Parts: sequence; C-alpha cells; structure tokens
Amino acid sequence: MASKAEAETIKSEPVVQCWDINQESMSIVPASHAKKIYDARQPLLPYRTKKNQSNVAFPLSSDHLITLLQYNALRALAVNRTFISGMLTTPLDCGDEEIIHVVPYPTNPNSLPSALLPTVLQQTVMHCDWIDVFPSPEARDCLIRAYGTFDEDDLWADCIGGLYEGFPDDEMERRGLIAWSPPWDVAGWEMSEGFVRKWGWLFKDLSGPLEATNRWRVDRGEEPLDHKDYPPCPPVSGFVISEF
Repeated sequence: MASKAEAETIKSEPVVQCWDINQESMSIVPASHAKKIYDARQPLLPYRTKKNQSNVAFPLSSDHLITLLQYNALRALAVNRTFISGMLTTPLDCGDEEIIHVVPYPTNPNSLPSALLPTVLQQTVMHCDWIDVFPSPEARDCLIRAYGTFDEDDLWADCIGGLYEGFPDDEMERRGLIAWSPPWDVAGWEMSEGFVRKWGWLFKDLSGPLEATNRWRVDRGEEPLDHKDYPPCPPVSGFVISEF
C-alpha cells in the first residue's frame, strides 16, 4: 500500500509499470524511481543474489524485449549443448571453468542434427567447448581458426552478457542473435545489425545466415543487410593450437 507521500508523488508525475518479484504481480512506480532502477540495469540471471537487490525486476519499457531476446538465444544454445552432450567427455555442469577439448565423432551420427555434427577441426584441434554449440559447421571452423585473435568474452557479452551483468543505459541497442526456429537450424537465426557489423566475419561466404536475417528484416519493413556490411575476418594469429 503506497504511503500518502508516495501517492502524491505518483499523482504529480508519470508512472511506469514494473514487475514486483516478491508479490509476483504488476506494480506501478513513479517514473523518477523507475529510472534509477532501469539505469542500474540489473541482470535477468545474476550470478549471485545481492542482499540489497531491488524486488522490482525492471520497468516494462518498450525495449525490455532486448533482454528477453538474449534469454531466448541462451535457451537455444543450451538446447544445442544438450544435443551434443552425448559426444562430450566433460559434464554439462562444469561451473565457471572453461573446457578445452576435441570432440569425438558420435557412434550414432543420426542421433544429432547434421549441422551439429563435429567437423574435422573440432575432432582434431583443441578448442573451447562453447564453440561446439554454434549451429553452423563453417562458423565453428572459423572460430577455431581465429582463436586468439578476438575477445571471446566480448562476443558472449554481445550475445547474452546482459542476462548476467546487466546493461548500462547507453548500450541498450540490439546487438546479438535471435533464434526464431529450431536452435540447430542456422537458417532460422537472425543477426542484429550491430552483430553483423562487428561479428559478421563468422559467416563470411555463407549465404544462409544473411538470407535468414534479411527475411525477418524485410518482414518488419527494415532494409536488408549486405555482405559488404561484414567486417573482415581477423588475421590468424601466431597462437599455436594443439592438434592431434
């Protein structure tokens, strides 16, 4: 129940709808209070619960879908991770530890979507396990070859980082991936414009991802993107990757 002072404040300025975690219901707060919460941009999936964390999840503004889209991408990649788990020698739940490994070819390849079957590079070159969940064999190979030339934390921050660290207010433009169809079907993934201009080299010379992206963009009345929007692929570094 709002106090008399709070009620007067609400009457004197615009209000914003929020989700109250404790009450599990919609709530309204003064816009000035909502802005403080929103600017803090609390994570949707925090690593640890803070004692002083607000019980208001986030104001339901027009761009709250950005976080939900990232959650959808995370869920899609998790599905792919579950699919390939039968090939892996490491458990699904490895905490925060990064796993460097090679992936053996499955004894029953028909049990996996063809796009998730390991490439020759995945089977022979030591690489980070997160690479294996990307639904494009060519993109996985490109990531393995380019390992050490890009900041992998930066890549994940663009894709799903806001779910864990939150977003500052000036970084709220869509910059990641959107999964519209089965997670293992690369044709059903859409790349945001910011992602294309920064990470498009992952799909260099591949028509499927760009065609799928443009199909969704055209449906929304947006201009299609072009291969010239891709940045150049990073040069292969001198980093030596172990190979069997």
